[in-house]
Amino acid sequence: MTSYIIALLNSPMEIPTGPGSLLWVIPIGLSVSVVYKAVKLETFNIKLLLREVSLLFITGMGLMIFVMLVLLGIAKLAHVV
Repeated sequence: MTSYIIALLNSPMEIPTGPGSLLWVIPIGLSVSVVYKAVKLETFNIKLLLREVSLLFITGMGLMIFVMLVLLGIAKLAHVV
């Protein structure tokens, strides 16, 4: 079992570079939100955890979409010139 895990770490998963590969940001963002909020909460309450995780996840995804649109605009302007 250990050698299998080491083999996975030595040969990373191939992720395509097309527009569909941007969907990988959703599970990564959700897992980061869950872990971050689970560590930061002083008292564990499932309702509070779900609220905080969803708020952080939505904020993070909104920021990612905003950055994507800004970079897309910059790329369009650079292509025109």
